[in-house]
Amino acid sequence: MAVNRMREDPEDVFTKQEEIGKGSFGKVYKGINKKTTDVVAIKIIDLEEAEDEIEDIQQEITILSQCDSPYVTKYHGSFLKGSNLWIIMEYLGGGSALDLLKAGSFDELAIATILREILKGLEYLHMEKKIHRDIKAANILLSDHGDVKLADFGVAGQLTNTMVKRNTFVGTPFWMAPEVIKQSAYDAKADVWSLGITAIELAKGEPPNADLHPMRVLFLIPKNNPPQLDSQYSKNFREFVGTCLHHDPSYRPSARDLLKHKFIRMAKKTSYLIEYIDRYKKYREVHRDDDENGDSSGDEIDESSHRNPIDTWKFVTERGTPNGILSDSPTIPTSKKLPTILIPALEELRLKYGADVIDNVQDILLDADKNAPEIIDKLLVQLIHKIKSVST
Repeated sequence: MAVNRMREDPEDVFTKQEEIGKGSFGKVYKGINKKTTDVVAIKIIDLEEAEDEIEDIQQEITILSQCDSPYVTKYHGSFLKGSNLWIIMEYLGGGSALDLLKAGSFDELAIATILREILKGLEYLHMEKKIHRDIKAANILLSDHGDVKLADFGVAGQLTNTMVKRNTFVGTPFWMAPEVIKQSAYDAKADVWSLGITAIELAKGEPPNADLHPMRVLFLIPKNNPPQLDSQYSKNFREFVGTCLHHDPSYRPSARDLLKHKFIRMAKKTSYLIEYIDRYKKYREVHRDDDENGDSSGDEIDESSHRNPIDTWKFVTERGTPNGILSDSPTIPTSKKLPTILIPALEELRLKYGADVIDNVQDILLDADKNAPEIIDKLLVQLIHKIKSVST
């Protein structure tokens, strides 16, 4: 049972051990429950530093506390110590699917097995009218025994009986569905698109267009044909990816229907994944010295290459009001908000003035952002202030 014990000192209950990762809003540590000796994961967030993300942290805790599924990481409770919020989660020692890819590629049986478990998680979430909105290999965690679970609900959304679609621009660019980028009304089928992109990521080690600037990818996804796997992969795998990646979400199957797909039905028991977990643990031991020296941590984001699952490009812009969409945030440079402000407008203008004209405008903006992002920052700040002054 998840509990909130804000007044109790978490250090009386848990022994904090080594850092094991970084979540959306803070660092994650391995911990031990002093009374039960159970191993847990402890996410610690400095609320003073994360002041602008408090609503999103509350959203993550709310979503997790409502979930009860073997395919979703379990939430055990929260504690407040000074300005630090301790979020106690299930410990999954096998690493993320992205971690496992560092040690080498997966075969198709492993990919099918991972995807089957994630589809079970999505089936549960979608039945509960929840959308994850950030499906990718980095957010798929494994236990030492091969159990596969969905993690990181920092941008998850809740549908209701009266609001069956969302129109929020959230997620990580390379995995975002076209309708999310365009801020059209969308539903759980957006997760199905992201799952298709994740399937490609699991096969190739990175999502499509990983060599491109994230903002250019956001312009390209709605207008380009959906990515595909080439002939080196099996017909069933190619068909699975193709059925997930329809521009029109009405043509995408539900998570429940995808569980019946031929590719998913070839999946093995999750114990099949243990060899990949063991391979990664050996890889990590070999590279531990490099990690500690900062030579190849894999956690640093190289803005010149844009090849990581880029957390600084994870967008959360909404709250249902223009001020929410246009408000300045110290965590995301203004130039990185360019897509959230301009893409929907450009999509509307594309219909009126034609693709060629709008494509030229996009190219000019992208070149300007690449060569002089500070100018784009200043331009957008001025636009925002002018819009606010006109609206008031």
